[in-house]
Amino acid sequence: MSSQGTADAVHRHQQLGLSDGEVLDMYKYMLLARKFDERCLLLQRAGKINFHVSGVGQEAAQVGAAFGLDRDHDYYLPYYRDYGFVLAVGMTPRELMLSAFAKAEDPNSGGRQMPGHFGHKKLRIVTGSSPVTTQVPHAVGFALAAKMKKQEFVSFVTFGEGSSNQGDFHEGANFAGVHKLPVIIMCENNQYAISVPIHKQLSGKISDRAQGYGFPDYV
Repeated sequence: MSSQGTADAVHRHQQLGLSDGEVLDMYKYMLLARKFDERCLLLQRAGKINFHVSGVGQEAAQVGAAFGLDRDHDYYLPYYRDYGFVLAVGMTPRELMLSAFAKAEDPNSGGRQMPGHFGHKKLRIVTGSSPVTTQVPHAVGFALAAKMKKQEFVSFVTFGEGSSNQGDFHEGANFAGVHKLPVIIMCENNQYAISVPIHKQLSGKISDRAQGYGFPDYV
């Protein structure tokens, strides 16, 4: 790469409105999420904790999304692989470990929920429920409240590509499109819905589905 090409690459984040410090913070959270994930997998295999769902490989999308949101006002409805996201919006590794070990001090649920069912009132992380994809209509409900109360916030929800085949996704997306609600619906496509590869799930692009509900799609 030429010196000019190197310079362009170095300063590309500045063109996007990101400072050097923000980029370093993003890397910190991605690395922290990966290390937390790897440690929990070892703890689970050693029988020290009962349950762990990995988010390895999805850290960049999660942290990037967190830095694109208003971390003082927006509401978040993450799904169970979103360690990078919840760390970037303010949860601590200690809080996540309290959840993994089902301790009473766990801010998510007082140790009553499985790990990955995030919830943090102070950070506006809305407690998730166990059935897959139910967070989508929940997020749409928060967006409806924002519109009805004329409050300046958006709700942000994530899910895997397998969830895009669930009725909850389609009902939530349809309602959001009809009522023009301030909700961001982000699919983290890791190519595998727990036990089913993507080629056995759908024949088109997930992003194309947005067109059917009347809102823009981005890949």
